Amino acid sequence: MIGDPGPTIVEYSIKKKVDLLIIGSRGLNSLQEFVLGSVSHKVVKRAQCPVMVVK
Repeated sequence: MIGDPGPTIVEYSIKKKVDLLIIGSRGLNSLQEFVLGSVSHKVVKRAQCPVMVVK
């Protein structure tokens, strides 16, 4: 799939009826995450299944 990583991962997980998403975190500090955003943060907020974020 092609697109913005966060929403694309969520869309794929819904389409494939995923039971659990496991996604890595780059370990940005809160200022970096606020300015740059975070794929893992977007996935956690939008996913319809449990998400495990690995640091």
